[in-house]
Amino acid sequence: MITVVGSYNVDFILKVEEFPNEGETVFAKEIYINHGGKGSNQAVSASRLKAKVRIIAAIGNDEFGKNAIRFWEDEGIDTAYVKIKNSVTGSAYIIVNSRGENMIVVNRGANALLNEEDIDNALSGDILLTQLEIDERVVKKALKEFNGIRILNPAPAILKDFSILDYVDILTPNEIEFKELTNSDDIESGIQLLLKKVKKAVIITLGERGALIATKHEKILVPTIKVNPVDTTGAGDVFNATLAVYLEKNYDLRTAVRIANKLASYSTTIIGALGPKYEEVKDLIEEENEN
Repeated sequence: MITVVGSYNVDFILKVEEFPNEGETVFAKEIYINHGGKGSNQAVSASRLKAKVRIIAAIGNDEFGKNAIRFWEDEGIDTAYVKIKNSVTGSAYIIVNSRGENMIVVNRGANALLNEEDIDNALSGDILLTQLEIDERVVKKALKEFNGIRILNPAPAILKDFSILDYVDILTPNEIEFKELTNSDDIESGIQLLLKKVKKAVIITLGERGALIATKHEKILVPTIKVNPVDTTGAGDVFNATLAVYLEKNYDLRTAVRIANKLASYSTTIIGALGPKYEEVKDLIEEENEN
């Protein structure tokens, strides 16, 4: 089982031709309201690949929160440890331009109220997947107490307590998050800094260039497939979910990353932050199984 400790947001997505400059008004071409939040995105994306998934998250006592529970249950996710807080449900406001690039503003809402006691007796399974859209103390406790492979997706990369990294097996920053965590533009020195803490591997996601796997013994650039993106929102979540799923299936790290790259790229060809269902990407996955 994959246990996801993380956030849920309602995503308000505005499609525009170009991002506005400071002080400029632009018109939205389309508006969508979707389920989002990094924790939810990763949990749902993993479940759609036929993994058994539990989510530990906080939602508000509003209609958006009720919709989240129904959504997760429809997606086959264990919601027994979802907490309802006296707050509004978290929300994200996402602007997507004609090239599929995005800008995001998040109101954490109930996500900020998930506390350490909320995860007591809930941390079972083979893989833990967590992020930084919730309280750092909750993330640290989850990583510290989980008995299994622990993946931290450091997004957003606002990390005050760097001792959290001592309890991480696999760290998965994108390029911006990597620079923010290391305060360095030099990949080599930054990797060495992170590997002094992270137990097994640092995987830097590089968008259309794929992903760089770095361990204490080697660095491997794993390419991805070429696509024409329409919305890059959530691609990192699909990557992390897929990585967790195939590590749970006992695939080696390089193969799991190759599959994660493919599915993350594929996800950018559709609107929204959620990953594809297994049936949609079965051929892409089976290509790896045949290699």
